[in-house]
Amino acid sequence: MKRRNPYFEKSVDKHYNDMKKIFYLAAIALVMVACNNKPEDALKPKVGTQETSQEEKKSLNIAYVLIDTLTSQYELYKDASDNFQRKQANAESTITAKGKNFAAQVQEFQRKVQSNSITEEQYNSEQARLAKLQQDIQDLQTRLSNSLQEEYQKELQALTDTIKSFMDSYAKEKGFDFILCKSSGIDNVLFADPAYDVTDEVVAALNKRYAKDKKKEEKKTESKPAQKK
Repeated sequence: MKRRNPYFEKSVDKHYNDMKKIFYLAAIALVMVACNNKPEDALKPKVGTQETSQEEKKSLNIAYVLIDTLTSQYELYKDASDNFQRKQANAESTITAKGKNFAAQVQEFQRKVQSNSITEEQYNSEQARLAKLQQDIQDLQTRLSNSLQEEYQKELQALTDTIKSFMDSYAKEKGFDFILCKSSGIDNVLFADPAYDVTDEVVAALNKRYAKDKKKEEKKTESKPAQKK
């Protein structure tokens, strides 16, 4: 006697695409952090005066950074992005493999049902087993996705902290009152003279500092004694 199994009629042989490439959002977050000073503050009267004079306005030292260039050329960002994407690909590969294996088991179960080669008891037992297996895969997918999200947040925080710290010291060293940011997307800087573009200098300085820190970290790793098995 043939039994319909609508619970398993839908194909499960598919990719789990909910773990998307979210690392690109780092660029937006970096914009918010690196540019936390509002340009319009420059036009507010200073404490103790009625208004800011034209001479004071003109004396403001302002520069800007192209955030798209920064995130595409900053080695720390590229390394972190590559590392995150490798882990994401591994997670997706794991879920895809388990999904294909599950689909094959469902197909085999349906074949047995259609050929009336299993008993009522075997049917109920196998259906319950497959339902649990499907739930286990979904739970694993959720855990991996959450783990990636947490790691992304940590990496993003490290990036924003690094850039914010650098921009603070860079602005003080160069005597800038404001460092604005421009991007290829939503941009609240309507015009910027290229003469005030300090992106290359900022990227070069960031990469120089990162290369130095990376070299120190590699030396620490090499100097650690091998763990006994």
